[in-house]
Order: sequence, then structure tokens, then C-alpha cells
Amino acid sequence: MPIKQLFAVLSVFVFGISFASQAYAAVAWPTNNAPRERVYVKDSVRKNLGQKNASLAAKYRTTMLDRFMKYTTYDSQSSDAADITPEQIETAKKLYAEIQKFGFKTTLSEHYYIYVEIPSNVNWKTPTLGFSCHYDTTPDIIGTNIKAQKISKYDGKPIQLKEGHTLSVETDPYLKKMIGKTIVTSDGTTMLSADDKAGVSVIVTLIQTLAENPSKKHGNIQIVITPNEDVGRSADYIEETPYNPDIAFDFDGGVNGEVVVSNFNAEKVIYRVHGINGHQSMAAENGYRNAWKPACELGAACSKDEWLPNNSRGQQGYVELHHMDMSDGKVNVAELDFRLRDFHQQNIDNWKNYADSVAKDISAKYGVKIERAIAKQYGNVAENIHPQAHQVVANALKNAGVTPNFKEERAGTTASMLMLKLGKGAYTVFTGQNNPHAFTEWLSEEDMYKAYLVALNMTDEVVMMK
Repeated sequence: MPIKQLFAVLSVFVFGISFASQAYAAVAWPTNNAPRERVYVKDSVRKNLGQKNASLAAKYRTTMLDRFMKYTTYDSQSSDAADITPEQIETAKKLYAEIQKFGFKTTLSEHYYIYVEIPSNVNWKTPTLGFSCHYDTTPDIIGTNIKAQKISKYDGKPIQLKEGHTLSVETDPYLKKMIGKTIVTSDGTTMLSADDKAGVSVIVTLIQTLAENPSKKHGNIQIVITPNEDVGRSADYIEETPYNPDIAFDFDGGVNGEVVVSNFNAEKVIYRVHGINGHQSMAAENGYRNAWKPACELGAACSKDEWLPNNSRGQQGYVELHHMDMSDGKVNVAELDFRLRDFHQQNIDNWKNYADSVAKDISAKYGVKIERAIAKQYGNVAENIHPQAHQVVANALKNAGVTPNFKEERAGTTASMLMLKLGKGAYTVFTGQNNPHAFTEWLSEEDMYKAYLVALNMTDEVVMMK
């Protein structure tokens, strides 16, 4: 064998040994133009990494629960009537100060998004991994002066809360799986705020773990903690933070193993029918045109019985004529507010084409002007998800000893709101939340801990990608 070839072979062999010694495996790529697919590492390598992560995570388990208990004392309710509330501002400042101490580049934006950038500590290029969560809490229930109760080794008996509220395995069967484990409840006079302070606890603990254990290998990681999620506005100012990862996950989900991998697309479509004013008694001569008759005809034609929400389940979408009203208080301008929900954007687009055709015919029939306005509310993350996201989360769950429960959400998620601005989907991962937005809200400490372990495993999965 020529000397140059022998040297090349030995170099590759030595590199392979060095790489394996760090418990990371090489990744092979196809050489043709076929879609790129990752060749995953051996299960033995992944198991070894999982065991190391489990050992590392155990050191932070108590810290994370204490952190969650502290966060429940932060009043952080959002409001439909305010761009940002004073309580959210105060919470954002506290979180920013805490995270900043870990040494990574941390930014508090003008509109109180918290952005953290964790640089890669490996010498090969990897996709940028993103994590998101939200620190605000719902305005729909009392959320000030929360008094969280930690119950260690839950005995399975009913838990009597204040104001007559009760938690029991009869009304909440998932509690059966918590017997002998730690749960956290409110005292019954407020919500608990696990939505999404559980997610914030997971992500901040992950930041702390990576800061204090620099030998833990990872690629570039971007994190955003948003306000206003519970009023549907978590993406309003997301462009202020340089959060634009290649592959992303949102930590704001339910119980053990649940991952939302698909959700509704959502649009609000407004049709305004402009009548022509005049005295009705002289309508034949003065050109008066009523707006409400053509509006009612348009509403009936575009919200057929088979499209109603009560006839929709599973993968089926729906169209609802949510309300009709006077536009801007003008008696002869009728406004129709349609809410469209579907897992497939094409179905929504098909409805808009149909509705436009109907509106055109009705406009000509009654001699009125009809205008349309569209507001996209959120998008289905599955329609623009990273091609390896599913495998990454499946492997991370498996390596944490968690059985995957992939769900399709007939609603929106934080990730689906972010998708409108970023153009990229993200799956929503469980955090241990139960009964959110209720006096009987409670947290599974074990599920929150497992979510943290899953996040650690995700850093391994992504650093092994090219």
C-alpha cells in the first residue's frame, strides 16, 4: 500500500478511536441526491450516555423542585387588556438576574423576552438546538399569593384543599400513578402556576447543569422564555430575540411521555358587507342596500352543518361562524367573523377560495361591496418540522426510560404561535402539569424531573447529528 494511503487509513482509525472515547459515534451521509437521513448511533453508546445523564441529573433533582416552589411565589399573570403586565416585568427581571449568573450570554429584550445562547463546546458543526417555555400565567383564575404545598410520598387518599376543592384518584385517575411519589398542589385558593413554571424550572435547571458541567458535550443551544403565552401572544415580539434554531422543542406539556407532534392551523377570516345608506322607504329610488340580508346568506353558505365544530373530531377540522356584528358600530356594515381550524392548511385555503366565490356572487346579486381580512393565529408545527425532530425526541424519551405518547392537539401551542414568526415547527414536551388553569392544578415532580432528563438527552441526540 502506498505511504499516503496508509497514512490516511491510520488517521481515520485514530480519529474513530478518539471520537468513541467520548461516547459519541460518527454519522454517515448518503453521497447521492436522496434526502439526507441520519445513521443513528448504536444503542449501547446511547445507553451509556443516558446512564451518565441520569447520574448527572440526579444531582439537580432537589434543586429543580426547590426552584419550582420559588417560581410559584412569582406573580406573573398576563392580561388580554395589556401589552405586558407589571407582574410579568418583575418576574422577567428576576429570571434574567438568576440566569445571567450562570455565565452564558443572556438578553432581556425590550418586551421582556429572555434569550440565552449556549455556545457549542465541540469542534464539529451541529444543528442549533432550541428550547422554549413561558413564564406568564393565565389571567382566567386567581394567581396571586400562591401557596404551593409539597406532598412527599403521596398515600393515594383524597387531598382536601381550601374552598371545598378536593383532589382524588376518582376524579383524577393519573394520581394513582403518583402513590409513593412527590406531588405539588396549590392550597385551593389559587392556581398552582405549573403552566408553565414547570417548563421554566426544567429549562433553567438545564442551563445551570451545562454551566456547571463544561465537560458535558453539546452543540449550539438557543433558549427563549416568553411572556403572554396564556393570552395567545407569545410570538408577538419573538423577532427581538435571535431565537432561530434548526431543531426546536417547547417545554409546556402535560404528563409522562406526552409530546404534541401536530396541532391545528388556525385562522380568523373576517368578511365585511357594506350596505348603501339611505331612507328605506325610498330604497327603490335612492339606491339603498341593506347589508344584513346578504351577510346572513354568506354566513349560511360558508358555515354548513357538516363543517360545524360539534361535527368535528380526530383529524377533522371545522369552520365556525363565531359571531356577526356591526363593523365599527356602523349599522349598515355587517361583519362576519369565521374561525377556521384544520390540521391541513390546504383545507383552510380551499375554504377561503370557496367563500370568496360565494361572496362574489352575493355581492353581484345584492349590489353590495364585500371585503375580506385574514388573521393567522397559529400554524400546525407538523407542516414545517425538522425531519429528524421525531427521532430525536423518541430517542431522548427512550433513553430516559419514558414511554412516548405522541399526541395530535386539537388546539394551538406556544410552538405553533412561534411558527408563524419563525416559519419552523417545534414539538411540545411534557413537564408534569395536571389540571392547568384550575384550583385543583397539581404537579408531578417525577414527570418534571423526567422532562429535564429528556432535555439533557436531547443535547446528546443533536450533538451527534451533522
